[in-house]
Parts: sequence; structure tokens; C-alpha cells
Amino acid sequence: MRDSKIFIQLKKIPRAQVYFGIFFILFVALMEFVEIKNHKFWTNDFEVYYSATKDYFSGNNPYVKNYGLDTGFFKYPPTTLYFFGLAILMKYFFAQLIHIVILSISFLISIILLKKVIFFDSEKSQKSTFGIYFFGFIFIVIHIAREFHMGNVNLILLGLFSFGLWYLKQQKQLYVAIFWSIMVVLKPIVILAFIPLFFFKQWRTMIYMVILGLLFLALPIVFSGWNGNMLLWKFWFASVAKHGQYLSSENSLTYLTEIYFHIKSAWIPSLIGLFILVLAMLISIFKGRKTNRDIIIWSIVLLAFTPNFFVTDTEHFVLSLPLLLLLVFEIMKTNNIIYWILFVLLVAPFSLNSNDILGRNISDFLDKIGLMGISNIGFICFFLVLYFKQIPQKEVSKSSN
Repeated sequence: MRDSKIFIQLKKIPRAQVYFGIFFILFVALMEFVEIKNHKFWTNDFEVYYSATKDYFSGNNPYVKNYGLDTGFFKYPPTTLYFFGLAILMKYFFAQLIHIVILSISFLISIILLKKVIFFDSEKSQKSTFGIYFFGFIFIVIHIAREFHMGNVNLILLGLFSFGLWYLKQQKQLYVAIFWSIMVVLKPIVILAFIPLFFFKQWRTMIYMVILGLLFLALPIVFSGWNGNMLLWKFWFASVAKHGQYLSSENSLTYLTEIYFHIKSAWIPSLIGLFILVLAMLISIFKGRKTNRDIIIWSIVLLAFTPNFFVTDTEHFVLSLPLLLLLVFEIMKTNNIIYWILFVLLVAPFSLNSNDILGRNISDFLDKIGLMGISNIGFICFFLVLYFKQIPQKEVSKSSN
């Protein structure tokens, strides 16, 4: 009887999700098989998490040692070590495989939830569901491939963010707080996505997040004690301060403003960009854009801005997937061929910049001019133009009376 209920539930899964899931699993399996066969199944970023966690639970300081590449220092909050605690009970190879499975599930959950949140399950989107999934995959496949090769956690962040959006849509503040609190603990750089919560007066969600944040802050006390916990956080702040000394990004505003405008500043360009986006958000609120969907929209925009605001790796551009799908949804509503052409021109350098596709010389040149970062900024600007062109719902209701 119980088995029949499970079978009935499985039958309710839309075919598009099943087909896309099979396609994506085969893609990942093939990619990892090739990497293992060619002895390139390295997952260097995962090695940092794994080795630092092993060191920590062996009584060592995880913030002083380089775990592999030149940038292989552990630079994440101490609480993150507890999320990888189970991994160190396995041999490294098996831990790698489990991590790849988690990344795969995270992406599948992300794209399914994003489709539901952004496209409202409208009749038009139902007819093109598989296309939405497939093109969402194509938009960031280069970044997904790098994410799997490096073994980072950005797809997990995307999954947690998507869960947060799903529950934000349903106005379930506690669940939003849970998923987004874990997200910011794994990588504090995603904190930009939470700025709309303040301006849209989502006080309950913010209170929940503060409470959960304090719990996460205190979690290392379990193993390290009070003094050890304080010392760990001190070492973490020091590691974050050193982060910019050994990592560079041609896609950050810091780099782009220096190359194109000869402005040398570590933070001013990024802060100006953030100020402009927050100002645009405040203008939209003043014009009556205060719905639950508007909170979702601005969270998506500010998450997409993260790889431009911070100096970080290119695989962080997987966080732009929600904005790309949102932009597709807006263009679908207008069905304007000019918009589609502009979108293709922006998405091409964003989605195709790979040594394997373009060759090393062309790819290196595109990296040097920061074209991926420029494209990402272009997505944000393009979407905001379409967003502000729409008549606020408040004005629509007035005109209809």
C-alpha cells in the first residue's frame, strides 16, 4: 500500500522534469567519467573544505595552511567546518563523489524551483517547460562544468537561495530564514541578496536570521570551547583580509574600472554600483512596487551583482541564473525581436567563454577585457530597463476604476 502511494507520487512528477533530470545526470556522469579516466578529478576547492575540516577536528588551525593551489587557503566561516564534518569520515574519493551528487541535486532543485517562482507556472511557460530548463542549463553550463571540476559550493548556494525564494513567495518567513542563513554561513558574500529584506520591512525574516546567525556563530564552541571559538573567528577575519592579496578577478568592478577608467580603488567602484542598485530599488518602492514578487526580484538582482561586487572566481556566475531566467520571462512577455537579439549578444560571451570552445588565445583575450563581467552588468541593466518600463500595479488599478 505504501509502495503504491510512492508510485502515485512519482507519477505526478512532470515529464519535463524527468527528461531534464535524466539529461543532466547523464551529462554529469559523462563529464566526471572523463575526468576520472584522464586523472583530472581533482575538485581542488572541495579539497580545501575537506582538508581544513580534517585539520580542525584533529586539533589544528585550519586558517594557516595552503591546501593545494596558490589560492587554496580556507577562507570561510568556522561554522562551515561543521557542514563538512561527515565528509571526513569517508575516504577522499568517496567524499568527492558524494559532493558531486549533492551539487547535481542542488542544480536540479534550483532550476525547478526557479521556474515555479519566476514563471508563475503560467500556461505559456507550461508549454515550454523543457525549453526553460534546457536553456537555463545552457546559459551557465560553462560555469557548471568549472564548478564540478573545482568542487566548490556555489550550486549548493543556488539551491539554498532558490528554496528561500520559494518560501518567500509563500510568505513563510521561518523557512526563508533557515535556508538563507545556511547560505550566508557557507559563503558570506551572498549577503547582498538579503538587502531587500530590510527595505521591504521583512522584520520577522530578519529577526529569525539574526537568531539563527547567533546560533551558527556559537556552534564551534561545541568542539573548540568559548576561547577557541573566539580565536577561530579572529583567524577567519584575518584570512578574509588576506583574500584580495592572492586572488584577482577580471570581472569585478574593481578590475573593470581600473582597466577602462583608470580608477584604482579596491572598494569604491563596487560600493558605487551597489548604491546605484539600492537607489533604483528605493525608487521602485516609492513608485508602488512593493509586492512580494518585487522582494523576490530585487533579491535576484542583488545576488547576480555579487560576482561583480566582490573579487572572486568565475564559477560564482552560476548565481546569475535566476536573473537570466527572470530576464527571459520579461522578454517573453514583450515578444520583442530587438530584445531577443540584445539578450543573445549579452549571453554569448557570458555562456561561451571557454578554452575548449573558443581556444585559449581568444578566451584569454575575453578574460583580459573582462567581457563576462561586462555581460553580467549588462544583464542587470537590461532587466532594470524592462522592469521600470512596466506600469506599477497601483497605477493600473487606479486607471481601471
